[in-house]
Amino acid sequence: MKIEVTNVVKEYDGRRVLDVEKMTFKEGFIYAILGLNGSGKSTFLECIAGFNKLYEGQIIYDGKNFSEVKDSISMMTQKPFLFSCSVYDNIVMGLKFRKFSKKAIESRFKKYIKYFNIDEILNKNGKKLSGGETEKVGLLRNIILESKILILDEPTASMDIESTLVSENLIKNVLDDEKTVIMVTHDFYQAQRIADYIIFMDKGKIIEQGEKDIVFNNPKDSRVKMMLNK
Repeated sequence: MKIEVTNVVKEYDGRRVLDVEKMTFKEGFIYAILGLNGSGKSTFLECIAGFNKLYEGQIIYDGKNFSEVKDSISMMTQKPFLFSCSVYDNIVMGLKFRKFSKKAIESRFKKYIKYFNIDEILNKNGKKLSGGETEKVGLLRNIILESKILILDEPTASMDIESTLVSENLIKNVLDDEKTVIMVTHDFYQAQRIADYIIFMDKGKIIEQGEKDIVFNNPKDSRVKMMLNK
């Protein structure tokens, strides 16, 4: 799903934390948003996902407003909230809420559970998981919806390297010509492995954007050059 961002502004207590003049996210691509802490990355994701109300500007999804496409968007927050029920129920909760049949739920579950070796925790309470386990469940809960827009905020921050690579493979495998994936990561190597398009932010603004190889190999902005040690 194509996303068009125009003159988007977000303020907290009179302080401008997001100021994006124009950005277009095309379907069929994975976008990685990079930048220092406090640069507005998570706020930008929340605005696209409809979690955060805009102060100014607009975000259009395939020519439609958020209210018309909200069921086509899913977001994994930086610290996924899991409910006090089994891991299995946490993973399929969104499908149940959308009134999928038991057969359809089981089919989707089997399709994606094979990526992670978590059979031993499926009956465990979601509130009693480690950070890495919580992220796996949060990622699966969003992936299983097969939304046209998948938004991920530091989805592998607490995972070990093996689980991180599996997660990246899963994210790449769910992408198709109609889907758009937007993720925040602090890991430049992860962005190089998974993303098609890179966005660098600083102080709420996009300071550099472009195809992965171009941005990483020949950055234009001095701040990006410094972060990449170029």
